[in-house]
Amino acid sequence: MFSSNQLKIVFLAGALFASACGFWHKPDAAASPPFVAAELKSTIPFSSKEPDSYQTEIVVTANNAEDRTFAARDKEKRLIIFNFQAESEISVLQLGAGQSFLIAANRKIYAENEKGGRSENTSDFFAAEWLSQKTDAQFEALAAENNLVRYRVSLDETKNSEIIVFVDTQIALPVRQEFYSVKDGEKRLNLTMELRNFSAQPDAKLFEVPKDFRKVSLKEFRQAAHRGQVK
Repeated sequence: MFSSNQLKIVFLAGALFASACGFWHKPDAAASPPFVAAELKSTIPFSSKEPDSYQTEIVVTANNAEDRTFAARDKEKRLIIFNFQAESEISVLQLGAGQSFLIAANRKIYAENEKGGRSENTSDFFAAEWLSQKTDAQFEALAAENNLVRYRVSLDETKNSEIIVFVDTQIALPVRQEFYSVKDGEKRLNLTMELRNFSAQPDAKLFEVPKDFRKVSLKEFRQAAHRGQVK
């Protein structure tokens, strides 16, 4: 798990990874509502709006370690799989307003999320915090090759950081971001994030609770998930 400071400016992560270990908690009533990524009116030369339908893997790499998440959406239906394809994999499945399930594939159990429980919004993937706050950013087109256009993004005038964004022109979305720190003219790669196996047509079976899984209470699910996390 990467630090929240590392992930604050990532285009596709938003609050998702920071909440990965607490996805079943009730929301803080005093907390601000999450930012919903609508199409941002700005000089951004690519789309920042979440597609209505898609499925993809999201891979964050830092310090030679990968954090993998799977995300899918079919209009109001959403699926997020944390620790994708790991033994501790946990899924959050939303089937419209008020209907949410937690699924542990390795234990073949699921639980119905309590009413008012926290919902995960995959629209956070498609807009960075600095975009939602309308931070001044400068974009420079660098090169185009094999349906990919590279942009350099500068967030401030200090030139202490730089982001390279790879945009797939076929889907009009950023598919890879590289985050650098800059000191004395030297660049250091701190973190990368990329979409893998993106499809605009999600598998309908992704939005179903497996019929052979056992339904348990939310308390039992929490206990089972906790045991899986601490192994």
